Amino acid sequence: MAEALALYRDAPLPVRLHVQARHWLCPLVPIAQHVPPVGRVLDVGCGHGLFGNLLALASPRRSIHGVDPMPAKIAAARRAARALPNATYAVGTAATVSDGPYDVVTILDVLYLLPPAEKRALLERCRRLLAPEGLLLLKTNDRTPRWKYLWTYTEEALMTRLGLTRGAGLFFFDTAQHCALLAEAGFRARVVRLDTWLPYPHVLFVARPARQAGPA
Repeated sequence: MAEALALYRDAPLPVRLHVQARHWLCPLVPIAQHVPPVGRVLDVGCGHGLFGNLLALASPRRSIHGVDPMPAKIAAARRAARALPNATYAVGTAATVSDGPYDVVTILDVLYLLPPAEKRALLERCRRLLAPEGLLLLKTNDRTPRWKYLWTYTEEALMTRLGLTRGAGLFFFDTAQHCALLAEAGFRARVVRLDTWLPYPHVLFVARPARQAGPA
């Protein structure tokens, strides 16, 4: 992670602070351990590109493409990745991506910003972008324990109010709701808890297309 953070050493102070906070508050390294070392990876809602750049640095046999609707964040991601030939970034969403299939699609802390119908539409779009044996990694927050959920909700409400995060509101689901939503979108998933001492109920869904046999 230190090498990935170093890519932002000449970025403006707000960007440096944001990626450092992202590192502290989200278990990116444990999530990255679920990504195969070879293949095409699409990072949906990539933000400043920290997770994508972490993946690109860890294995040159990965090809990372990140999309985010906020141009300023994409500009920061591109600047940080200018020496990484296996990482590219573009302004957009999963709906604007047309160069599938991808071996892996990652969605980290995005779904809570989308109303239920848009959550399902995004997952269905990612399902179509995946290779038949592809992998979806969905990181979000649970609604339990309640004190962690309330802390997370309050923090995210502030972030969206300040315009640091773009969204139409906050639409948190619990783990059971996410599992049901993934099944409706054509996935089967296993749940990986990522709890730490920090006040965030992190949870990761490791999902594959439902028609595929074997463990996720």
